[in-house]
Amino acid sequence: MTRCQQKEANRQAIAKAYLIVSFNSFGCVSYKAVSGVLTLEGYRTSRGNLWTPKRLFRMLQREGISGLHGLKRHGWQV
Repeated sequence: MTRCQQKEANRQAIAKAYLIVSFNSFGCVSYKAVSGVLTLEGYRTSRGNLWTPKRLFRMLQREGISGLHGLKRHGWQV
């Protein structure tokens, strides 16, 4: 996978995570829940692995987003 493809895969995963966090009616979302949904819906990391809470956290950090609540504040564009 090229670097451009990795960036696009990360962008799609971030957009999906944003939707999960934004439209959650329970108020609190965990990394475990979001990574589980990403994995169940067929999203993979840029290296083709399954999502784990730690991988999700680190990917958001690399993209300059401070966690799931930062994702919501960031106003990610879908």
